[in-house]
Amino acid sequence: MKLFLSSLSLFSAVSALQWYPLNQKGEVPEIEPYVRGQDVFIDCIARNIDTGEHKFDSGGRIVHTSFPTCKETGKPLAFRYGVSEDVNCTFDLSDELYHMFQLYVHEDAPWSCRIPLSSAAHSVEQGGAYIPLTFNLRGEVHESHMDIDTRMNMIVVTPHSRDPAHQSVVSAVAWSSGTRAIRTVIGDSLTLQVAVRWMDNVRNYGAVEQEGLPYGDGYYKLPFHSVPVSYAQYFATLAMVAVVAGVAVYGATYKSRRMPNLLDSEAGFAKQD
Repeated sequence: MKLFLSSLSLFSAVSALQWYPLNQKGEVPEIEPYVRGQDVFIDCIARNIDTGEHKFDSGGRIVHTSFPTCKETGKPLAFRYGVSEDVNCTFDLSDELYHMFQLYVHEDAPWSCRIPLSSAAHSVEQGGAYIPLTFNLRGEVHESHMDIDTRMNMIVVTPHSRDPAHQSVVSAVAWSSGTRAIRTVIGDSLTLQVAVRWMDNVRNYGAVEQEGLPYGDGYYKLPFHSVPVSYAQYFATLAMVAVVAGVAVYGATYKSRRMPNLLDSEAGFAKQD
């Protein structure tokens, strides 16, 4: 009887689990995987600058707008899939954008954005799923200006899989991490410096084998004592270590072979003397 109840409890717990995120039909989404280096564009919730409330379209859906256009690229902010790098994005603070940033910095409203789960063009607009991305921007709001910490870290966790068909996004977050704030006023140019780090080797715990999922489910849990690097970074580091070790071995071998020749030459000169 106890075994039956335990099995029933386990079944109930498993059956209560639901895949996240679902598409706009409430179904497990199908995805078109990303390719390493492909641009991943984000868009953010449009808000009322007076209240910070979401804007809605005629159908009652929350409106999202593109990230401000970066002067460096002439395009909205994007991150290259699977590529850990430092990205700068400079844009002008219009009157509306300045007041929007006041809400973000003062934490009256979150800077809420999203990353499409699928690389297919306009996948979210067509009802596809997405992963939330919040930029936790810190600073201080003053009557005449704002002080903003524009140097940010960003972590993107991707599926623990070597299968290219699973190249999507599990979770992401960005936060200010500098010790110097920049004073800004309306009309200034603001440069966000974002250290983007992709993690593709975070293990997923408690996975339940199930067909039809975009990638492995479970708890993508960071380890206690180290921050995982991506497979690409790991193999690049191994290659670098191998090259350095090879050069060191070659140098030591060359030196050991040349030393007897030098000694023989010195001995020959000594005999001539």
